[in-house]
Amino acid sequence: MTAVEDPAELQTRNRKIVQEHLEQAYAAVDGMIRKTYSRHDVETTSLLRDLRSDLNSLLPEIRYSGLDTFHSRKGTLDDFYASENNFIASSERFYQAITSSNESEKDIDVFKLQQLLSALKRNFRERIPASDDVIKEFRIRTGIGPVIEPVKKTSPTIEAFGIHREVAMNTENSLSVSSAAGVFGVRREVVINTGTSSPGQSMGISMGSSSSGVIIEPDGRELAPHLLASLYNYFNLLEQKYSNNHPEMSATDEFIGDRKWDVEKGERYIRGNIYDSLFSRTIMFCTVFRPFDDLKQIAESVQKEADRVPSGQYLSLCVVGVGWPEDIMKWVASFSHLRMSLFIYDSGTGTFCFNKDLKLSNRFAFWHNLDKETSKLYDQLLVLLQEHGSISVAEAAKELELEQKSTAEYFKKLLKAGVLLDVGFGEHKYALAKSNVKEDQT
Repeated sequence: MTAVEDPAELQTRNRKIVQEHLEQAYAAVDGMIRKTYSRHDVETTSLLRDLRSDLNSLLPEIRYSGLDTFHSRKGTLDDFYASENNFIASSERFYQAITSSNESEKDIDVFKLQQLLSALKRNFRERIPASDDVIKEFRIRTGIGPVIEPVKKTSPTIEAFGIHREVAMNTENSLSVSSAAGVFGVRREVVINTGTSSPGQSMGISMGSSSSGVIIEPDGRELAPHLLASLYNYFNLLEQKYSNNHPEMSATDEFIGDRKWDVEKGERYIRGNIYDSLFSRTIMFCTVFRPFDDLKQIAESVQKEADRVPSGQYLSLCVVGVGWPEDIMKWVASFSHLRMSLFIYDSGTGTFCFNKDLKLSNRFAFWHNLDKETSKLYDQLLVLLQEHGSISVAEAAKELELEQKSTAEYFKKLLKAGVLLDVGFGEHKYALAKSNVKEDQT
C-alpha cells in the first residue's frame, strides 16, 4: 500500500519538484539550442526551439495552481496517490533524459524528449485534486476522523448588489482580528462560531523591512453569484497575463525585462514582484478585493500604504470593489504619489479608474486592467527601425521613454544576439540585421 501522506501537502511538494525540474530543463534546452546553432544543425535547432516553446507554455500551469483544469476528475485516496506517483515519475524521466542529452556529445533525440514531455503533460492534467472527499478519507484512514464543518451564521447586514460580510472566528481570536481590520480603518461585522478562522484569508505585503507590518487583507464578504463569477474571471485573467508577460520598464525608466519576476495568487488577490537581486525587491504589483464605502477611509489607508514604500521601491496597487462611490472615483483619478500608482476596479460594472495624467500610472495600468495584450519593448523598437532605417541610442531612449544607459545595455544584448547591426561608421547608429524579420533570440 502507498504510504499515507497528507494529500494537500503531497500535491504542493510534488508541484514544486516538477517546477524545479522544468525550470532546469528549460535552461538545458537553451544550452542545447546554442550548441546545435553553432554547429549549423538547422533541423535540430528548430525542433529544440519547439520543445522550448512547449516548456514555456507548460511552466505557467505548473507554477500557478489557479490555471489547473483537473477539477472535474474524481477518485479515491488511493487513486489520488497513484496519479501523483505517475506525475512525479514522468517528471523524473523527462528531467533525466534532458540532462543526459545536454551532457552527451551524440545527436540529440528531440522526438524522444517531446514524447516524454507529452507524457508529463498528460499525467499533470490527469491528476486528482485534493478534494474534501479525498482529505476526509485521509483523515479517517489516519485516525484523525472526518472534518466537522463549522456552523456559519449569516450577518444580518445585506448591502447593495446582494453583498453581506461574514467572518468566521473563535471567541479567543476576536480581539486580534478586530485589530488587524483596524489597520485600514475598515469596520467589519464579526460572526462568532465554533470554527477557526482560515489563514488563507489574509495577505501580508511588505515592501522592504520598513513596511513589514503593513497588512492589506482581502475582503471575505459573500457576493451575489454573478458578482462572484465576475470577480473570479477578473483574477483569472490577471493570472494569465502575469504568467505570460514580464514587466519591461521600471518606475525609473530602466529596462527590467531580464530581472527576476515572481507571481503569487491567493483568495481574492494577486501580486507580482520584480527583484534586482535575490532579496532586493524594486517593484510590486498588487491587486486585491477590498471594497471601501467611505472616501476618508480609503484615502487614509492608501496614503499610509504609499508612505510606507521605501525609497528606491515602487508599488502599483489596484483596489477592487463593487459600486465605487463617485467621490472615491474622482479622488483616485487625481491621486499622485512619488512611489505608488493607484487604481480601482469595479467588478460589477468593469469600470477601471486611475490618474491618466501620470506617466507611470499609464505604464503600469496593464497589470491591473482587462487588456490581454501589451506592446513589447522589442516590438516598439522594430517599428522605429522600420520607420527610420537606423537609430542612435539617444534617439531610441527618447522614443521608448527608456533611460539612456539602460537603452545602451539593451542594444548591446541585441547586438550580441545578432538582431542589430552597428551601421553608424563612428556615429553609433543601429539597424536591423535582417529587415522585417523578428528572430527568436536564443
